[in-house]
Amino acid sequence: MKSKLALTDLVTVGVVASVAFVLLLPGVLRHRAAARNAQCLNNIKMLGLAMHNYHAAFKQLPPGLGGTVGGEEDECNQGRLGPIVALTPFLEQQALWEQIANPHVSRKTGKLFPAMGPVPWHDPTEYTPWASTFPTLHCPADSKAKPEQPKAEPIVVNTLAMPEVPAEAMISSTLCNYVVSYGDGTSLMGDRIDMQNAQSARRAQAGMRGAFSGNRTMKFRDFLDGLSYTIAMSETITPGENDAKESHIAQGIKGLSLNPSLCLKAHEGEHADWWDTRRGSRWADGALAISGFQTVLPPNSPTCLSDLGMKDPIASASSRHADGVHALMSDGRSIFVSDSIDAGDITQPGVALGEGYTRPGSQSPYGIWGAMGSRAAMERLPRPITSLPEIEEGVGDQAGRDAGGKPTDNWMTWIDRDGEHRLKAKLNRIIDRETVELEDRQGILHRVPLNTLSDKNIIRAVMLHETQLDSDSR
Repeated sequence: MKSKLALTDLVTVGVVASVAFVLLLPGVLRHRAAARNAQCLNNIKMLGLAMHNYHAAFKQLPPGLGGTVGGEEDECNQGRLGPIVALTPFLEQQALWEQIANPHVSRKTGKLFPAMGPVPWHDPTEYTPWASTFPTLHCPADSKAKPEQPKAEPIVVNTLAMPEVPAEAMISSTLCNYVVSYGDGTSLMGDRIDMQNAQSARRAQAGMRGAFSGNRTMKFRDFLDGLSYTIAMSETITPGENDAKESHIAQGIKGLSLNPSLCLKAHEGEHADWWDTRRGSRWADGALAISGFQTVLPPNSPTCLSDLGMKDPIASASSRHADGVHALMSDGRSIFVSDSIDAGDITQPGVALGEGYTRPGSQSPYGIWGAMGSRAAMERLPRPITSLPEIEEGVGDQAGRDAGGKPTDNWMTWIDRDGEHRLKAKLNRIIDRETVELEDRQGILHRVPLNTLSDKNIIRAVMLHETQLDSDSR
């Protein structure tokens, strides 16, 4: 009798546990999704702040395609650097920018690369800055779909200066989840503009209507529709084992710029011609098909190239967030754009010079989504788009603050006594009252003598260390 009761009790407990799991799982999943949304939103906000700080410093935005020209692929970057390279100093990546902006000697081969580096598809183990992507460029919702990487031993250095990381110890990659807006144009949007050619300049002025376009720079005064109504950046899914065709780029599609919906048919059918490069695969590369998007096909649509190749793409924003993508408006606000946003008639040609295209100066054929992409077409949206995803209560963000706004970590700038080196890092510990261990955002441990820091930083380190000890003893 006792054994029967025990078995019955066991079955009851199992049923209760199963029911509890089923009831709790949706809440856990929502909480995790909200946490990923919060971190992604913070990344978008950081990029927006960097964009505005760049404009404040240089009175213009970086070009969609920039860099050096006039040499072999290892002698210059062929003018293929994207805007994020220019934004690195404003994203707390001054050390990375200095590696790029100065001549660089490869530790792998000893080869000397000129300032601004080689082409962005050069071997990243030889030119390591191209493999130095950083957390701000990664959306955690997309990263979770990537295969787990073995945890590497931490790199330890004895200086505040960022080290030249050996190729065999690199723990970063070349991927980037954030892309810039080229607006609602469809014809040759990935092409460079010949500033000395009047026809090329007229074509660019007619069809390249976004916040970024080719090798041309924009100023905020060029946004006649208003910064609040013009999209600047969004997201893309990057390559991974589980992304099916989501980051793949179909190529060879004739008539694509005249009928962008052909891209949808290519991905839905048995199309077998795929470009060998995928979306978001090179953070430093400014090619539209890799690091940009157009407000033509609605969010989470595919990306395609016409028979003219990478200079004639239809590139789409995409993400692993449910039902839409995060986006950055040009005034610095981060918003959420639904997959179901009004995208007008995607069978229509974009605005461009040439027979068959929508006339220059026209409003966007692609509804509200297209109007968000054009900076000066005088479309009148009903109001500035302010939709934000719901952030679950109690979820913190990447900036290190909890739901109540209190700091949850100690990211701050550390300066040495001579003021020569600055490092954005958090304090891990003080070793034997003599050495301070700081961890930067790439996971590198900087162990430096406490007395080599500035007086203000010494006091700060000691106070933080004492606070940690008090917390641990409770």
